[in-house]
Amino acid sequence: MSPLQRLLQRVRAVLPRPDGSLAVGRRRTPRRPRTALRTGPAVPALVLRAALLALVAGAGAVVAGSPTELAVAAALGVVVATRPHAALLAITVAVLVAMRALTPGPWWALVLLAVLSHAALRVGALTDAVSWRGRVEVAVLRDALPGFLAVQAVAQVAVVLALVLDGAAPVPWLVVLAVAGLAVLGWALVRDLRARP
Repeated sequence: MSPLQRLLQRVRAVLPRPDGSLAVGRRRTPRRPRTALRTGPAVPALVLRAALLALVAGAGAVVAGSPTELAVAAALGVVVATRPHAALLAITVAVLVAMRALTPGPWWALVLLAVLSHAALRVGALTDAVSWRGRVEVAVLRDALPGFLAVQAVAQVAVVLALVLDGAAPVPWLVVLAVAGLAVLGWALVRDLRARP
């Protein structure tokens, strides 16, 4: 062996191997990581985006008075499913509410609109925080359910109040009093939810 070959052999002996270990001494087995991450069952982000599209399209089907309005709702559903930004979600819900206000419909359309638009806002906020290839644990969705139900309880009481007092409120301050009562009830429910660990 030539002196150059011996020098190269010594240099290779101190260089790290591809697995990160040094060649000095005997070969060690790679270490196992000290930590492990365990997650529960998860839902792909594409399922959340499909659910968002279904919620917006469903709300559009409930309030649409013409095929054109239904096509607008479906297009808005595609837009918010593609890019679930808070501003786009708010514009979508505003358009759906305007469709309901301009097109008379059955009483249950307002009830379903309150549920579907609120669900679209909640799912959209969650979807906006997750990448296209991301996953969301089912536990995260389950933890959001009490807050959703608390807000829906107040919203449905407001819907029933709006339906009952539709053009029948004898005094305008009665409507203001009813809305103030709902605000207090909503504040109490949300405060109770925030106090939970």
